[in-house]
Amino acid sequence: MFPILSILALLTVFAARAGFRRFGGHCSCGRIRRIIAPRKRPIVHTRYALAVTVAATLLFASCRNVAQFLTLSELRVVRQQVSAVAGTADVSVNLGNGRILTITVGNVDVRANSGAQRQELFLRIATAAYLAFPSRSQVDAVIVKDVAETHQFRPIQLIEPSGLADRWVKPDHTSNQMYFVAVGNVRLDLVKQLAAHFRQTLGLAIEELPAVPFDQAALDNTRSQVVAEELLAAIERRYPELAHDVHARIIGVTGDDMYLRSAAWTFGFSLRSDDGHMAVVSYARMDPVALGLSSDPDMLRNRVTKMVAKNIGVMYYGLPLSNNPRSALYGNIGGTDELDVMTEYFEPQPTTKALH
Repeated sequence: MFPILSILALLTVFAARAGFRRFGGHCSCGRIRRIIAPRKRPIVHTRYALAVTVAATLLFASCRNVAQFLTLSELRVVRQQVSAVAGTADVSVNLGNGRILTITVGNVDVRANSGAQRQELFLRIATAAYLAFPSRSQVDAVIVKDVAETHQFRPIQLIEPSGLADRWVKPDHTSNQMYFVAVGNVRLDLVKQLAAHFRQTLGLAIEELPAVPFDQAALDNTRSQVVAEELLAAIERRYPELAHDVHARIIGVTGDDMYLRSAAWTFGFSLRSDDGHMAVVSYARMDPVALGLSSDPDMLRNRVTKMVAKNIGVMYYGLPLSNNPRSALYGNIGGTDELDVMTEYFEPQPTTKALH
């Protein structure tokens, strides 16, 4: 239906434009201009405006149909994944208010299972649904229900490692030294939490540097964003010796909205220096609040942790980027949709555990 509406809209514009030109709108023929009385031109303009309005309405309807078609396609993918996990084709999937993903499952014989097993099954269903939904970053909650009970899950509950070994694959020790530094407008407690986290998980001796204050030179007023390359330059100016130390690795964290001058992107989560010794990570677009969702500090911290883990893997350990979307080293992050599928693991190890 929507291709037909688009074609009709274009034909309406072309027809109206042709008629407008014919009756003096942009005609270069003086004879026609002399023939058409001035009092007729307002009528022509009105008809042209009406035609444009009709075309715009058709295009708007077409866009809405496209969006609905894409959403239905995404929900079909979710249904297939849930059916595989639940072991039944009796599954319905709905997206309420564009934010609540609701899964209804019927004809599942789980009466012999314990309460804990049922809870695990519902969690697995919710996780499969969330990870299969391409626009998952717009989801505020996932509800799974059957005839007996209903469970609601926050997205943060569904992006923890699922079906993977709960351990880090630690690369060989290196002689590099890791430094974390807050840059610009940033939550200092978040930087401290990140440092404590990686001290515990990777055993790194991370040193926290005094914050680098907001530098007006890094702000692009035309975009109301800071420039990633300028933030790296600010870190280098503040800590020149460390910036040129071949064994030092510095990761700056900022809450300012950032874009990369070197890339034609709307925003950027991170940028590494050319020599691979420094990186800056922005969490502005990782915050659920920035996406119009409810505040979720756990989700925000989870996303920042993954991006910082990626820079640690590349800069500190010298690991290559990965094609595995579950790896912290995944090299094709387009937004929070991909970020939420990633884990903190450099090499996620699958388990053979199954639910019976």
